[in-house]
This record gives sequence, structure tokens and C-alpha cells, in this order.
Amino acid sequence: MKKIGFISVVLLMALCLSSCCARRAEVSGTSNGSGSTHGSIKGKCAVLDFQTGTNVTAEEAEAITYNFRTGFYPSCYKVIEAARVNSAVDALGYSKTCMTKEQLCEVGRKLEANLVVVGTVNKLMDEYSVDVQVVNVSKGTTVASQGDTFQKSNYRTGAKSIAQKLANKL
Repeated sequence: MKKIGFISVVLLMALCLSSCCARRAEVSGTSNGSGSTHGSIKGKCAVLDFQTGTNVTAEEAEAITYNFRTGFYPSCYKVIEAARVNSAVDALGYSKTCMTKEQLCEVGRKLEANLVVVGTVNKLMDEYSVDVQVVNVSKGTTVASQGDTFQKSNYRTGAKSIAQKLANKL
């Protein structure tokens, strides 16, 4: 009887995980396995590591970038994997913590992305200020931006909140 209960729990967990993965693919507009996509995909979007501003360490900017990425699902764009983005930045020899708009666009072109997302993180005492902008790679213009401030202790939810608001603008 214990084996049946254990197997039931494992199957239930697998079902929940499968459901979560399917929802994530649906939200991000990726393929559903049948060759079709949910929604109309306009192109690709690359999220670059956020730049360090005043009083911010590279580790803090990296943590905020990571949490932003986990909450950023623009419905009409496929988000390029972070490893591919970082590889392109490295291949071009650019600094991950400070790039010009032209360099951002060059990274986007290398990745065949339509949009690049970049942010800047500043900190004053225990409060982060994060400003994020979406840049059109072909025009070099900002198409959307979002900023917010949040307490250091709430950086996870603060970064995801900015991501969701910005994704809704695209």
C-alpha cells in the first residue's frame, strides 16, 4: 500500500511539473510541440545582463537580472536563452556591465534579435532603483521602458514586477 501511495505522489508531482512547463511555454509563446505557436510571434528578444550603477556590485546586478529574466514573458517575442546572449557579448569582446546603445544593437544583430533589453541597477542604502529599456535593434531607438524602486529584501519580487510590467508593454 505504501508503494502505491508513493507512486501516486510521484505521478502527481510529474503531472504538476508538466502542467507548469506547458503554461510557461504558453506564456512565453514557444512551440507547443506540434510545430505551432501560441499567439503571433513577431521576433526574438535578448535580455542582456543589467549594468551596475551607483553602489551596486556585479553580483547584485546579476541577481536582479536573473530574477527579471524569470518573470519576463513578452507575448509576441521569443526570449533568447541567457547563455546564448552572454556568449554573444563575450564573442564581441564587450563588457557585460557597461555597453553603449550601438554595442547593444550589435549584440542583438549577432543574435538575430529584433529587440534587446538592458537595465541599470543603482542602490541607495537598502533600496534598489532599477531602470530597464527595450531597444529596437534595427533603429537603435527605445521602444519601451520601465523603472521602479524596491527594498533590498524584496529584490526578487521587485525585479519580477518590473519584468511583467515591461512585457505587457510589448
